[in-house]
Amino acid sequence: MLDVVTDDHTERKAAVEAATEELTALVVDHLVPVVHRFRIATARRLELGLPELLCLDLLRHLGPLPSGTIGERVGLTRSTVSKMLRRLEDGGHVRREASAGHRQGVEVWLVPHEERDRIVASFRTAVRDLVRATVTTYGLYRPDRRARAAGQLLHLVHALHLVASSEADRAWWRAAIVRRRRARRAKGLP
Repeated sequence: MLDVVTDDHTERKAAVEAATEELTALVVDHLVPVVHRFRIATARRLELGLPELLCLDLLRHLGPLPSGTIGERVGLTRSTVSKMLRRLEDGGHVRREASAGHRQGVEVWLVPHEERDRIVASFRTAVRDLVRATVTTYGLYRPDRRARAAGQLLHLVHALHLVASSEADRAWWRAAIVRRRRARRAKGLP
């Protein structure tokens, strides 16, 4: 009896590892590059850079944000964020206001922009049509199936966010260490 349980456990573990490898390859090698290409195409159509598009997406999803938060989320320095926001403001995409709670802070607001909103809506419509086909094909209109699929997608998105955030944090700390070393050398310290 113990051998049967051990064999079942070993087979399950091997099946879990195989499925994990297959799905990881699907996400990393296929899904992420396609999503990135989609975002680049959207940015190009709007005549924006990818960081600018990410900034606009953040504002669309989260509402007004301090410029520092935008920099942290997009992974840019304060001066780069300031220049980017100036370009976006000049293009009629955002409005900047002095933050009431922070002396040097700037609150950034997304403003309506006819061309941008039309282009984003057309991309979303194209994706919505593809999702509708998937919903129909796999019966995701049934609440139980949709809830399960949505839960799995949310779990995947959360995992990808954790990996990306961890890498961004490592990059920030590496840069901070380099800045600290330079500052120490400039002062003549070891």
